[in-house]
Amino acid sequence: MNRRNFLSILGAAGAGAALRPAPATAAEAKAAPAEGFALAPYAQLVGPDAVEIRWRTAAPATATVFWTQDAALPRERWARAVRAEDGMVAANETAHRIRLEGLDPAKPLRFEAVSEPLTRFGAYDIRRAAAFGSGPVTLRPPVGADSALRFVVFNDLHGRAAAHIPHFLALPEIAAAEPAFALFNGDCADDCGDQAGVERRFLGALPPLTKAGLPALFLRGNHEYRGAMARRIRDNLAPLACGRYYGAFDLGPARLLFLDSGEDKPDDAPVYGGLLATDPYLEEQAAWLRREVASDAWKAAKRRLAFWHIPPESDTPGEDKWYGPARLRRLVSPLLQDAGLDALVCAHTHRHKLLPATDARPYPILIGGGPDPRGATAILARVAPEGVSLTAYGHDGRVLHRVEA
Repeated sequence: MNRRNFLSILGAAGAGAALRPAPATAAEAKAAPAEGFALAPYAQLVGPDAVEIRWRTAAPATATVFWTQDAALPRERWARAVRAEDGMVAANETAHRIRLEGLDPAKPLRFEAVSEPLTRFGAYDIRRAAAFGSGPVTLRPPVGADSALRFVVFNDLHGRAAAHIPHFLALPEIAAAEPAFALFNGDCADDCGDQAGVERRFLGALPPLTKAGLPALFLRGNHEYRGAMARRIRDNLAPLACGRYYGAFDLGPARLLFLDSGEDKPDDAPVYGGLLATDPYLEEQAAWLRREVASDAWKAAKRRLAFWHIPPESDTPGEDKWYGPARLRRLVSPLLQDAGLDALVCAHTHRHKLLPATDARPYPILIGGGPDPRGATAILARVAPEGVSLTAYGHDGRVLHRVEA
């Protein structure tokens, strides 16, 4: 646990003297105006035992998350978490983030995000307005009672998240599977031009997803590299618990591998204005991947799945000659040749496709569709010790592709 960035205190058993008591009960929070939120709380799964809660308030405020994984524990005894840096609890901000760590991935997580607007923040005189909160929210456990994972993968939403996410989650097969989280495999918005646009095109769809019990797991696509807000993406979307947008961790029976595939054109392409450095970034990832596939954790895993945005191969003539795919094929593909990978899930092309395993590439590549409803997809993943099932559903609920490994 990073003590610099995270502080959790049990509300009943160990409330520390350095922090004042919980600012609001559940009743007090519910009585406060909901309009205190500029963006309601949304949860991100950032590791096997870590969830980050983020929200925005209309006015500068404090931020506290109350939480528990004990279904029998009364609200007044939930744990209390704040974010502290350099000996100070974060306050007087409108953008809030609190990470909960040490969670049991086999248990549901109940939480409530609470803020108090600060009406005065003097050196010796700090005054608060009435607290308001999200009300209790329950997130599904990532690992099911049968030790299996069930999650859904979206990609290339390009600003249509609010329409596509609830539609696909309501499909009978996906709803019946009760996926525990949603993995976003890049290009959630057309670009990251400004904060309002990012919230309108993508972030605004995450609070309802959280209310439905699903945290998000976010990977960057090439469009997340574009626009002024791209360099402040961490203000909105947390990286993995390792602090990067690439990494790997064990969850249930699987080792999940995530790469950040960068842009699809060379760094010196005029449209980037000389402000990209994805070549050394991909070389850094390749060096890390070499260590990862040689690690004991990778070798011990029962199942291994990889996710990144740009596919390294295509069966469309000329498509894999683009710089982005060619770079991945050169730097990454050889490292996975004998790594025992069950499947790779990609995106980017806006055309759903399944590239079956071959002698040269002993794992299948499943590619999700695009933003237009006629080609949009949601991929339902089921991962159990005995096997992997990946099913791509079309907007009309038809099964488009299925991988069994």
